[in-house]
Amino acid sequence: MKTMKTMLFAVLMLPLVAAADMKIAVIDPMQAIVESEEVKSRNARLEASLEEESQRLRRLRDDVAKIEERLQRDGMTMSRDERNKLTDEGETKTMEFQALQQTLQRRVNTDRQDLLESMEPKVLRAIEEIAGEMGLDMVISAQAAVYVKPELDITKQVTQRINRIK
Repeated sequence: MKTMKTMLFAVLMLPLVAAADMKIAVIDPMQAIVESEEVKSRNARLEASLEEESQRLRRLRDDVAKIEERLQRDGMTMSRDERNKLTDEGETKTMEFQALQQTLQRRVNTDRQDLLESMEPKVLRAIEEIAGEMGLDMVISAQAAVYVKPELDITKQVTQRINRIK
């Protein structure tokens, strides 16, 4: 019985002993991507390209707020036709606002998805290069780790490497 317990203990401890000799690091891949120069540049270009539509969106939002405020303030003293006309105008601007907001959100989402797809090979290449240079046996996502010593986090090195990859 004692031999059986000893064998079971040894079998259960084997993965821990093997892991003790492994060199492991962690990475936050999203942070590495977001902090890369390519992403910062692309985000700035996206924001600039959306500026005109964003201003239009803000104007529509302000127009809707003014209409609602006027209806609240003066609605009781307006004629029915005037109130209906203002209500229709508010609904039209609200629908226009929502449609524009959805369009802009789709553009941003599409751009973000394209960006992630284009950055994935660069991140993987940077991780592989750094892992090779540091003699790492394993690199895991920082989200999968409960605790990590800061010196085991290679996110900054990966970001720097991504910036050099063209």
